[in-house]
This record gives sequence, C-alpha cells and structure tokens, in this order.
Amino acid sequence: MITQKKFGFDGSHENRLKIEDTAFSDFINYLFNSDFKIGKIEAGLTYEKLSNYDIFLIGVPRKPITPEEIEDLIKYVKDGGSLLLINDQGGDKENNNNLSELSKNFGISFNSDRLFDSEKYSKEKSRPLISNFKNHFITQEITEIIHSNGCTLKVDEAFEPENEDIKISVNCIAFSSEKTASHVYFNEQENDWIVEPIQKIPIMAAVHYGLGKVVAIGNLSLFSSMNYSYGIKAVDNFKLISNTISWLINKAFTEESQLIQPVYVTVPIEQDSYYWIKEKIEEGKWKNINELINFAINVIKLRMKQEDDTD
Repeated sequence: MITQKKFGFDGSHENRLKIEDTAFSDFINYLFNSDFKIGKIEAGLTYEKLSNYDIFLIGVPRKPITPEEIEDLIKYVKDGGSLLLINDQGGDKENNNNLSELSKNFGISFNSDRLFDSEKYSKEKSRPLISNFKNHFITQEITEIIHSNGCTLKVDEAFEPENEDIKISVNCIAFSSEKTASHVYFNEQENDWIVEPIQKIPIMAAVHYGLGKVVAIGNLSLFSSMNYSYGIKAVDNFKLISNTISWLINKAFTEESQLIQPVYVTVPIEQDSYYWIKEKIEEGKWKNINELINFAINVIKLRMKQEDDTD
C-alpha cells in the first residue's frame, strides 16, 4: 500500500506564498491532484511539527526565522526531510527576511538583487528567459523557464558543514545568460542599488544534506497562476516545478527501501486524457491520478505477461 505523502507550508512568518492565496491555485491544485496531503505550520516551526511532513516549503517569509527554528529546520533535513526555499526580487533585504541565515547552512545564500536580461526576456527585461541548465533530475526535459522579477543565488559547491559527519552535495542547476544578463544589487557600503553586468550567475540550486534534500530558488512568480507570460503556465515553468517536487520526494536510504518504496515521477499527459481523468475522479470512479495510472500499468503488465506466456 502506498502511503500518502505530506506537503507542508510555512504559515509562521507572514509568507507571500500561502495555501489560501488564489494566485497560487494551480500549484496547490497540482499538489492535490498528485495525492499530497497538504497542511501548514503556524505559531512557530519546531522539529516535532516539521517531522509530520515529507516536503516543507518556505515561500518568501516577511519576518525573520528564529535561530531555534533554523536549528530545527537543519535537523529536519539532516534526518531525511525535504525543504523547498523560495525568495524573490531583492532577496533578504527587500523581503525583510533572513532566509539566507537558514540556506547558508546548505551552502547557499540569496543575493539582494534583481535579475535582468537585455535580449533574452519575456515582454520585459525583468523577466529573463533562462536556458542555461546543469544536467540534473530537476532539469531533465527543460528547455527554457522564466525567472520573472527574481533574485540570484550565491552557491558554494565546495561547501562543508561544521559537522564533518554530515554528507553534503551542493549543485547549481540553473544560470542566467552568459553575455546579456545584468542585475541591480544592494551595495551595503554605498547604501544604494547598483547596476552591473553579470555572467552565468546561479538562480536555482539543489542540495543533498545528510538524509534529506534542499532546493532553493529566488523567484516567486514561477509558482503564480496570475500571468501566462511568466507564471506557472509559461514555457517549461510547470515542468520545472513538477520535476523539483519529484526530486524532493524521492529518497531511498537503504537497498531494501529502493525495492519497496514507490518512485514518484512526473509525466506530461495529453490535455484530452488529463481532463477525462479529472472527470472520472470527480465522478468517484477513481480516487486520484496515481491510482488510475498504477492500475493501467498493472493491466498492461498482465497482458504483456499473458502474451509472453503464449509465445
């Protein structure tokens, strides 16, 4: 029997990405249709609360995460939890958060900047088209995404945690263009925003940390349903999100678990088929998409076995 996975949202830090906001309805519906049990944590993050979730999302907090919460979040990941960290334009500075105080423990920090591109963009230069990707599970079949009004990352792929017993692997997986990108960043010394050209700067990173995983991205609009020119329905944005969730949820800690633990994948379904499936689920014919697909695969396996036996 496949255990229903749990997806948690941070509701303790005045987050901009929250379950109730209709701006993110397509993302929330995707999670429901993927048979996640969805919840949120309010009134403070603790290890006990976090342990109830397979994936936990912190979406652009607007007030600081406490040192105690950061300590519990690190332990949550080390012990096998998955963490999705999302910041937005201006990074910590503009969003009044300290998300980098958490992410730096995984070799990542959010730059206090905004990314632009003078040639490769969607309608506006503040919506750069990203086509530079590192080969990774998350970037498979991804050709282009839009990083609208987002910040960039500082990623240390050679990062080593203070606890030498913890295994870590840090990977930049998406970058700005090499020749036409620029950013506006906050210069602490001059106390002002400065414009400068940049080359192939990270905008997304993926980390193995202990038994868990972390993904960090500096763009909230990626998850938005509000605009087809840059949100979740633009270019390969949805595919990137679904790949990210699949990567975060798939963890097999032993050879035995690799044999018995279900593998979560995301596959494109033709629109006619998808809406037919949704109709049948609403009629009560099936519980969810996963149940229907697994049934169909088992039927095909049985028929192929019968064909092989008659040959």
